[in-house]
Amino acid sequence: MKRLFLLRHGQAEMHASSDSQRNLTDRGRLEVNSTIEQAAASLPHIDEVWVSPYLRAQQTWSQARDVLARERSNGLPLRVVNQPAITPAGSIRVIMGLLEEAFNKPSLNSIVLVTHQPFVGELLEQLCDLEAGRYFLGTAHMAAIDIPVIDSHLAIVAPGMGTLQWLKHPLI
Repeated sequence: MKRLFLLRHGQAEMHASSDSQRNLTDRGRLEVNSTIEQAAASLPHIDEVWVSPYLRAQQTWSQARDVLARERSNGLPLRVVNQPAITPAGSIRVIMGLLEEAFNKPSLNSIVLVTHQPFVGELLEQLCDLEAGRYFLGTAHMAAIDIPVIDSHLAIVAPGMGTLQWLKHPLI
C-alpha cells in the first residue's frame, strides 16, 4: 500500500494583484499548524511533497515543514517538487498519471500534495469514488488516502481505486 496525503492551503487573504499571489493570513498559519500537529504521527516517513506554485500553497508548505521538522524521525532529506499541475484548475486526469508514475518507483511510498479547492476536493472524490460535492476540503484540511499496490510493486492511481483513511481539520 502507498499513501497519498492531500493538504489544502490555510486561509489566505481575499485580495492580491492576482489569485496566485494571495498570502496566508495569521489565521491560515494557525490552521496549518493545528492540522499538521494532529497528523504528525502519520507524516514522519513521507518521501515527497508536491506543492502548487501559488504563494499561499508555498507558504502553507513552509509552515507545515517547520512543524514536521520537529517530528521527522528518519533524518533523510525530503524531496519537494514545485508542481504546476495542482493549481485550483488542475487536471485530475493529468495528476493521476503523474502520481501513478511516481508511486511506481520502488523507493517512493508516500506523497503529500499541497494544493487548492476545487481541485483537491475533486481529486479526493474521484480517487475514492465518493459522492460528488460531499468532501469539500476547507482551509488547512488534510486527507490520507491509501493507494493499492498489486503484484508487490505496481501502484494503481485511478478513479475509485483509493481508500480514504482519515480527514483532519484545524482545531482552532
